[in-house]
Parts: sequence; C-alpha cells; structure tokens
Amino acid sequence: MYYYTEDFDDQLDKIEIYQRYPLLKPFVGSDYGRNGPRILLIAESHYLPPESTVHGDPASWYMGHEDTLTPKEQKWMRTRRILNKPLKGWTAKGHAIYRHIESALLTADLPANDSVFRQVAFMNAFQRPAKTGNTIKQKKQDVEVEVETINQVIDALQPDHIVFVSTKARRTVGKYLSQRSVGVHHPACAWWNRKQDGLSSKQRFIDHIARYWNATGAA
Repeated sequence: MYYYTEDFDDQLDKIEIYQRYPLLKPFVGSDYGRNGPRILLIAESHYLPPESTVHGDPASWYMGHEDTLTPKEQKWMRTRRILNKPLKGWTAKGHAIYRHIESALLTADLPANDSVFRQVAFMNAFQRPAKTGNTIKQKKQDVEVEVETINQVIDALQPDHIVFVSTKARRTVGKYLSQRSVGVHHPACAWWNRKQDGLSSKQRFIDHIARYWNATGAA
C-alpha cells in the first residue's frame, strides 16, 4: 500500500540533491490538495547510524551519491518509506516526531482514513543527515543547498501553506524562501508540549492546520 504519490516526480527529479540522493525526496501524500489546501510540512533532517562517517564533510556529501551508502544508511534516510505507514504505524523510539504530528493532524480534523499523512507533503530542511544523538552543525554550503532545494520543492508542489515543525530549521532557512511560512518547535522535543504565552507548540500547530483546512471549506 502506498500512501504517497509520484505525480510530482518529473519536477522533483530535476533537483540536484535528489538526483544524488533520491531517497531524500519529499513524501507527497496521495490526497495532497484533493480534500483541502496543499500543506507542506518541513522538519529538520534524517540521521545516519553512529558509525557512519560519509556525511561528516559537507563538500564530500554534496558531491556524493546514494549508491555509495550502505543498505543500513539508506534505510535511515528513506523519507517516503518512513512516512508510508498506516495510522499508528510508528513504533520506533526515533519516530516520535511522526507519532506526534499524526496525532496533531487528527486533532485538527484532517481526514484520517488509513493514513492522515495522505493529506499533506513532508520534507526535511537539512539535506545532509545528522549523526545519531547530535544536532547537525550547519555550514554555509548546507544553508545554500537547503534554500535552493526547498525553493525548488515549493515550485514543484505549489503549497498553499508551509509549516516548519522545527524552529531551528525555520530560523536557518525560512527568511530565504520564496513563500511565507509559520513554525513551531520540533514535535519530539519538550517544547512541543510546553506552553509559551499560554499555548504549546502542539496547540499552535493544531490551530494553524485547522484554520487552513477550515478556511477552504474542506470536508
């Protein structure tokens, strides 16, 4: 069962980083834009196993190719495969972000069916994976690739709304994008449930999504 569509791949496949690492291509839900607005969610990055070194140097990574990665490394950065799960399908400890986003999307009353992620698109802002347990240290080249990649994804997917589920990602690239965005804290961090000015990031995310969805009269 596939919960995503490849309808946008003609354009996505032209993006350089996805030519080198096709596994990083965004997950585009099979009902994206059909039942409501086109919503693009942007998180941070994939991780590679602790023993991996291939992603340590930006210049080498951006000149590299997916076929040089081990099967284990490839498994850890399959955006579409990771998101392609039915409701309540994320049981791994490291997949808390998807569990929390799924719960929030359901609370915002997006159609559940067999996968609420069918309704949205999802990508990572950082195109070089981080090392497990560490936050990636952004270099100038990282930011340049990220901005170019996300803007090209925006051109391809034509989202009505962009929501960062990472304040770090939005601070890094948000101001350079061709389209406005909103942002909340990462769903796997403590700030997701911690209130600021009376609202948690979880509630802010739910409010954003519900407002976008209801504004179009989506069913």
